Amino acid sequence: MLNRLSAILSGISKAFAALAVALLAILISYVVFARFVTHTTPHWAEELPRLVLVWSAFIGGVTCSFERSHLMAGLLPFVVRNPRILNAFERINQALIIVGLAALGYAGWQLAELTMDQTLPALDVSAGAVYLALPVACAITIVVHLAQLFSAAPAAAKD
Repeated sequence: MLNRLSAILSGISKAFAALAVALLAILISYVVFARFVTHTTPHWAEELPRLVLVWSAFIGGVTCSFERSHLMAGLLPFVVRNPRILNAFERINQALIIVGLAALGYAGWQLAELTMDQTLPALDVSAGAVYLALPVACAITIVVHLAQLFSAAPAAAKD
């Protein structure tokens, strides 16, 4: 069930990030057009694209975690040949990632709470809405990593 939830959350995250990146491209194209063709700049030209970029980056990271497509060195399999030991290191790595995400998400939540009553000048939106992307993404990514932690060991690690 956790694996299925993880896959669903990853799919939703991928769709959200894709739509956000498309929106970002449209927003930036419009701002460039407005600046250089009409010689006017929208009042939201900096804040709205930044808000969309932050949310798309953090939510897009959920899919990267699910697909295990984050950049990593991958040197351990060259040093350690025993599949059981590699599997143990993988489990420890997942646990450490979950702890790190929980700490990062908590700090992001505190920052969002501190800035919730402040508004962005051009958008009249809470500044905490920008910072809220971090705890939301961390919470979803924790679910993904919990699914990976508790999933069956890869076939190569079973003896």
